[in-house]
Amino acid sequence: MNDAQKQQGQSKESKIPRSLIWGGSIVAIVIAFVVLLVLLMSSSETPTAFLAKWKNALESGSVKKYDALWIKSARQRSDTGYQETVALLRGGARLEVNLGGATQTFRVPRYPNRYRIEGVPVTAHLSGESQQQLRNLVIEKQGLVQRRWKIIQDEIVGSDFVATLPDAHPAQPEVAQPNSPVLPVVLSWKSALESQDVKMYTDLWDKSARKSRASSFRRATELMSQTHVVNLAEATYTPVPRQKNRHVVDNISVTLQSGDSIIETQVRTLTIQKKGFFRRKWKIINDQIGQMSDAIALAPNAPASGADTVSGEASGNTFDGNAPIDTQLKVRQVLGKWQKAWEEKDLRTYMSIYSEKSRITRVTVRGGKESSVHLSKGQLREKMERLNSIYAEIQVSISNLQVNGDRAVADVQFLQKFTGTRASGSRPAYSDYGTKKLNLMVDPTDGHWRIYSETWSRYEDVPDFPKM
Repeated sequence: MNDAQKQQGQSKESKIPRSLIWGGSIVAIVIAFVVLLVLLMSSSETPTAFLAKWKNALESGSVKKYDALWIKSARQRSDTGYQETVALLRGGARLEVNLGGATQTFRVPRYPNRYRIEGVPVTAHLSGESQQQLRNLVIEKQGLVQRRWKIIQDEIVGSDFVATLPDAHPAQPEVAQPNSPVLPVVLSWKSALESQDVKMYTDLWDKSARKSRASSFRRATELMSQTHVVNLAEATYTPVPRQKNRHVVDNISVTLQSGDSIIETQVRTLTIQKKGFFRRKWKIINDQIGQMSDAIALAPNAPASGADTVSGEASGNTFDGNAPIDTQLKVRQVLGKWQKAWEEKDLRTYMSIYSEKSRITRVTVRGGKESSVHLSKGQLREKMERLNSIYAEIQVSISNLQVNGDRAVADVQFLQKFTGTRASGSRPAYSDYGTKKLNLMVDPTDGHWRIYSETWSRYEDVPDFPKM
């Protein structure tokens, strides 16, 4: 064998098979993917957020919800407190949990993923008496791939019965839990406010929304130095039309207190949307704060002083339409702002009431025949600019206002009279009268009511009815 043949044989022996190289690369990619998947699927839920779920499970009276929070093996042991709580729930006891009353929360030594929460006050309302309890809760992160907080102990460490007279303080009827996918976020939000936990509240927000809605976020966190009492009994949960995975929760009553003194009562509106690329979660994108007193004081026949409410015959003594009272009030305020901006030729304010996706239709009925013109928001702006330049004075009157809908969508109809006067004369140069229909919805980005569609029908050459 010559030297060339020897070198060729050695090179063949030292050459690594190509299939082995590809196999090793695939294994490495799979391992990296599994590690990334574990990191992505690990729960970022805080212990405080989990406590809100525990509170919700107890107060809902659902054994199924309570079971889901436990480690299965811990449920089967007799010393974890599971059986005592389940017996209360199955016996019809109504439980109230005060997370803000917990005396101590700490991480258990030698167990980095285990927390102990001591002295949580729980009231169990039984038939004819109430039991005041103190509970110690131990929770731990469990799971191989998707690690989540689970209960390993829920122990009643102290209890005392307080007798109550029959019907002296009757329990309020339970409000059915809404079938809404954003309910857990709302309950966590409630818990964060009532426990004054700024970190928990911050974690419920979408990061980008905290920047784009900085004023709303900042105001809410500043108020958390005060005691909050949140009432969800009248809250409405509405999916936003044409906005996938976005919901508006309106009419939440929040009372701020300093000691025993009530500072104010607010109406809060939450906009919640699914966010994320790999793990999509419901996140708050706006938390709008309004004054409850504004809505209460604005009676149908007595608009609040200084409020921009619709004028004319629309401010009658009754509300027409099936929309809730708060929607009636808010729509009147929006229309008042819209009417005032039109008359004062405040084009910026006028156009701000229209959604970017709004569609405007102008219908003229002449001799029984209709002709329609469709405008975009930009085209409406151009038309209004021309109108403002033609007339020195504009008057718009609204009458026969009717509002139908719910707390997130309103279909509005009214009679509108427009009168324009040129600068050169005192007499009106132009006047028309017709029916206007508006579709208003709560804008999910900021919680404000805006016009999404508008139809104006003007009738010309309408024959008189024959005299009887």
